[in-house]
Amino acid sequence: MTPRFFTDAIMTDQPATGAHPTMPTTVDLAAVEAARERIKSLCVVTPARRSVDLSAEIGTDVWLKLESMQPSRAFKLRGAANAILSLADPQETGVITQSSGNHGRAVAYVAAQLGIPAVICLSRRTPNEKVEAVRRLGAEVIVDGEDQMAASAVADRIAEERGMVFIPPFDHPDVIAGQGTIGLELIEQCPGLSTIVVPLSGGGLASGVAMAAKSVRPDLRVIGVSQDHGAAMHDSIESGHVVEVEERPSWADALVGGLPTDNTWTLAMCQEWLDAVVLVSEDEIADAMVYAFNTEHLVLEGGAAVGISYLLSDPAEKWGSGVAVICTGDNIATSRLLELVAERRARM
Repeated sequence: MTPRFFTDAIMTDQPATGAHPTMPTTVDLAAVEAARERIKSLCVVTPARRSVDLSAEIGTDVWLKLESMQPSRAFKLRGAANAILSLADPQETGVITQSSGNHGRAVAYVAAQLGIPAVICLSRRTPNEKVEAVRRLGAEVIVDGEDQMAASAVADRIAEERGMVFIPPFDHPDVIAGQGTIGLELIEQCPGLSTIVVPLSGGGLASGVAMAAKSVRPDLRVIGVSQDHGAAMHDSIESGHVVEVEERPSWADALVGGLPTDNTWTLAMCQEWLDAVVLVSEDEIADAMVYAFNTEHLVLEGGAAVGISYLLSDPAEKWGSGVAVICTGDNIATSRLLELVAERRARM
């Protein structure tokens, strides 16, 4: 599948006002380096493991950046930790967020570690295993709304009523800077790296990683990967403005959902820093989850497997001297994954 390249600049709305963290004036390499120091007590430096099989498959070194080994089991911990630790007095106000699961779990984890009240708003589409994972961390969980945009409206209302600080899942400089720390680690861990493949949803991860990595290594390519339906960032980049997408079930449930109309940071940053965006099908995502389990002995949720999916779907791509694939999390019920593995084996 050929990547779609984008070159035109995008102008976005001004920062939204309301119960959100105070907006820094910019997101740059210095912000990422500061975030790296700030979050080190809560986040770990995850391994970048060379995959023998994938390297042979595509003909160059492939490293898997295992963000599933964060304490919250997904990369979202970095951005949540940086945003909360940047607040002046979170114990006084408490924090609230809306999430498809992983960001909520990250906010709940940080809040539990710091003794901060937390409310996590999830839509009714959120897989039950992700809902229960948040509850186990002690946060107040509110499941309401048919999709993420509706759940976000619930979170905004509660934030105003209770005077809590809303921690955005992706569109905030502190969140973006926290996710960008992955880019700095990859440059240090992967000799000969030429390409980074990153899952793409709201763009906090992709924009942060691309900006940080390419600020140090301008020669790097960074490719975002989304599911092939309801890919909000892909469609918005292509249109030049935020577009509404239909939220549909996907193996990559962590990647579904729209962009808010007041998106301020991630759309423009993805436009500026990403070299390409590519879409993968549901079958390709499922195949990659099974491949990761059988070949790499990795449990990956669908959104975490889209990078592997892209490599397997286009092994003839000119990958250069080395590719790093960010495997973002493992928050999937084991029973669901094993059913998928059994179903794929039955086809053979």
